[in-house]
Amino acid sequence: MVLDKLSEASKYYSLHPKFKIAFEYIFSHDFKSIPGGSKIVVDEDVLINVDEPTLRPKEEALPEAHDKHIDIQVPIVGEETCGFIPRSECHTVDRQDAEKDYLIYKEMPTGYFRLTPEDFVIFFPSDGHAPIIGSGYEKKIVVKIRL
Repeated sequence: MVLDKLSEASKYYSLHPKFKIAFEYIFSHDFKSIPGGSKIVVDEDVLINVDEPTLRPKEEALPEAHDKHIDIQVPIVGEETCGFIPRSECHTVDRQDAEKDYLIYKEMPTGYFRLTPEDFVIFFPSDGHAPIIGSGYEKKIVVKIRL
């Protein structure tokens, strides 16, 4: 997992060849004006989902993980709390969908952090993550980078 300020994103371009493409797209577009529910294909391996989720209580936020994608999550409007747990500590699958590339685990996150519109987080397949915790709603983007 990587958690940092958007202004520091270029430090992480070397971690994956698609990170530079993804962040440059983020920096060059106004996602506040793009409707929630939009899906943007940046290239064959980079998809951006524009989401407007209702935030949920911490107790309802089970961690998820992905085998075939890296997530880059960026709040656009509002803030959220995210939970995290190393996937190596997740042993009980609550539900899964191989086609949509997600697993939901029954173990609760072991730590939490706040994510604001100035921040981003990168979740790798080894990271269990429980986003969209809080009250109210937010607008965010979730970049899916295919491995």
